[in-house]
Amino acid sequence: MLLGSPIGFDSTIDTSLNSKLVVFQRLAERLKLLNAHDALFFLKNCFSTPKLLYTLRSSPCHTSVVLDQYDNIIKCTLQVILNINMIDAAWNQATLPVSSGGLGVRLATDLALPAFLSSVAGSAGLILQLLPSRLHNTSGLNDVSYIAACVEWQTRTNSSVPDLIGVQKAWDTPLVAMKLEAVQSAAQTQAGRARLIAAAAPHAGDFLHAIPCSAVGTRLDDISLRVAVALRLSATMFAPHTCICGEHVDSSGTHGLVCRRSAGRHIRHNAVNDLIKRALASANIPALLEPSSLSRDDGKRPDGLTVMPWSNGRCLVLDFTCPDTLAVSHLNRAVIGPGTVANDAESRKATKYISLTNMYSFMPVAIETVGALGDEALAFLRDLGQRIAVVTGEPRSFQFIMQRISVTVQRGNASCIVGTVPLSVTVDDLFYV
Repeated sequence: MLLGSPIGFDSTIDTSLNSKLVVFQRLAERLKLLNAHDALFFLKNCFSTPKLLYTLRSSPCHTSVVLDQYDNIIKCTLQVILNINMIDAAWNQATLPVSSGGLGVRLATDLALPAFLSSVAGSAGLILQLLPSRLHNTSGLNDVSYIAACVEWQTRTNSSVPDLIGVQKAWDTPLVAMKLEAVQSAAQTQAGRARLIAAAAPHAGDFLHAIPCSAVGTRLDDISLRVAVALRLSATMFAPHTCICGEHVDSSGTHGLVCRRSAGRHIRHNAVNDLIKRALASANIPALLEPSSLSRDDGKRPDGLTVMPWSNGRCLVLDFTCPDTLAVSHLNRAVIGPGTVANDAESRKATKYISLTNMYSFMPVAIETVGALGDEALAFLRDLGQRIAVVTGEPRSFQFIMQRISVTVQRGNASCIVGTVPLSVTVDDLFYV
């Protein structure tokens, strides 16, 4: 061992990895005692592959069979935390980065090659400065371990060596693209393809980046987190049953997202509007919810109105909607690209409230159930985040807004889906354990 990293033969590497495996097993057992959202956050960001990354970067661990055991513990722990049966398709998607539609729980076997190759390439110049010239032909980029790892990477990806060889992401991106392509190929239905496209949209998975904290509303309860992850991965949520409206609910549970009798739709709508109102207040722009002072022929009211002018001397009128990505009527549009369903909803809102544009700045805010945002919504929230940053001095204001809205939408989705359960049946009776 040198500086905590194994050197020498494969047996030395296996011994070091086995010791880390024992520690991870102990941590995994303790994670199961925590709130599910806390446990997922720690597993993803602290206790799984992040604990192993230094060893992966400093030693050629990609040939070790111990990494498979390490990944198996990650899978078993994740299944217990989320109470979800990880079939192959769901598991492959879960191990993708969040930006690619996964959960961001990366596997040691996926990161071993990119981590080692980028580390050797990034430190090659310094190594040549430290070593005598007689060792230059067998060190750095000429090291046999690096050459063997590079050949294996090229064989896996069928591509040439990246230009930025010192950047781990440059080596990792082709491997992620291959796995993402396999996940997309496994999605045989139109709904499956639409779900994957929406899950990979910008900010659709921001609830997975949020630090769980009840004080600011970013901690999901166990049922809400389970439903949010199952919806993202198309995993089984419920035992099939009959909704309170009389319709059949299959094991995906997504009927609740479109059911008119599900009370969760109103809960989600009100919660997001309240969150936007408080965000506007943080930018020193007070707002009213469902203002009655606006004149409309049909008597309907938009969701919000800023008391002070937003831009060009005009007050801002807001109206929020959360269209279901997986609704049968939306699937033909949802497979076109991320956020298409949300953009369509924003266009309909703009037409509905066109009479108000003479006096106000109208802003439709559409966020799909899977998390994709419409263009108008994203532009508005980005602008709002910048205004809050000016007032508070917090440069991450936009990031925090997106995380809280993402958590709120997923919590509302869970209320919609659980709302399909008849009162005579408990939710626990329907969950697969």
